[in-house]
Amino acid sequence: MRKKRVFLTLLCCLLCIAAVLTGVTLYLRGTMPVYPDSLGSDPNVTEKITGLYLLREAARQPDTLLIFGSSELKTTDICSHPANFFADRRCGFQVNLIGRGSCQSLVHALAIAAGGDALNGKKVVLITAPQSYVEDGIAADLFMANFSELQVLAMLDDDTISDEVKTYLSSRIQALIDRYNEENGTSLQRNTAAGLLTDAKRDGNGLISSLLLPYRALSYWALDCKDKVEARAILRDYNDVPVPQEEAPIDWDAEEQAALAQAAQMVTNNDFSMQDDYYSTYVGRKLDQQEGKDSALSYDVSPEYDDLRCLLEICRLKGMDVLFVHVPMNGKWNDYTGFSADRRESYYEKVRAITEEYENVTLLDLTRFEYEPYFLCDTMHLGWKGWLEVDRAIIEFYR
Repeated sequence: MRKKRVFLTLLCCLLCIAAVLTGVTLYLRGTMPVYPDSLGSDPNVTEKITGLYLLREAARQPDTLLIFGSSELKTTDICSHPANFFADRRCGFQVNLIGRGSCQSLVHALAIAAGGDALNGKKVVLITAPQSYVEDGIAADLFMANFSELQVLAMLDDDTISDEVKTYLSSRIQALIDRYNEENGTSLQRNTAAGLLTDAKRDGNGLISSLLLPYRALSYWALDCKDKVEARAILRDYNDVPVPQEEAPIDWDAEEQAALAQAAQMVTNNDFSMQDDYYSTYVGRKLDQQEGKDSALSYDVSPEYDDLRCLLEICRLKGMDVLFVHVPMNGKWNDYTGFSADRRESYYEKVRAITEEYENVTLLDLTRFEYEPYFLCDTMHLGWKGWLEVDRAIIEFYR
């Protein structure tokens, strides 16, 4: 009788806890503000990268195209940048910018893998920057700045992601966390649900994964609630403007003239088509020191290539159509610094070969424009004419 009472007491406690957890979840889910278009145009929202709610809701918005990129998304002062070009659903759809500096293929691979069914069958744009493909790949501290334990748990729980992909992601993630701990004297991730599960997945230990199910579920609930609370505060900060009722035809000649006019105003102190501020800050007085500095630089070997394969494989598994933007380097600048044309072409071809492995990927190869003035706005980021080429391709891809 006593054992029965203890059992019933424990059962009641568990049911009460479950009811509270479920109640909190339902309350948060039912009281979230509407997702505004203006949030999509803002690339400066970290939670779109490190969370899940904003990512999934962005994918669920009607007539919305997600653009995953890196630091080039911050160049919103350029008139042809997608945030400006597609403002107010000018072409009948909204773009949603996801990414910031250091958001390389591995960061986006984890986010998309964690996106659940919200991303299944979607069209997306992927942009990767040439400078990512260094020998060591993404730096541990940069990866950790964009890391999400919630995304790891969601990724491991997604049945559409193959065990092979989960093992690869788990191994890469834990290796970067280990490197970060070694470099900073920390012990991050070791006792968290995501840390233990990635270790188990990396070692192929299904028993540990099964034993961790309660810890996993409670951790996911807590992180998910935190994510929704943060998302709620962000959503309340944005107010949408009225959307035009009719689409106006695009005068591409006028768009190019406007882009060139702005470029001429923003590039006045150098012959490399770099924005004045960028040139003054990062080159300027150091110009003589930059000559030939990259004579030994090579992008031939990098874990970024396998990370890119993983990213594209995840998109394939989710039935996603991808427009992949292959960004050129600044040919004139790289000739000056000694990064030769043949080594640049070797990098270009490696990326082309990877994208050709996937039938769901449309390659926008812009590498032929590496000597085009105003195509980039500095040494690496898309500029006035570059973004205009991307805008044109986005419209064709979306429609």
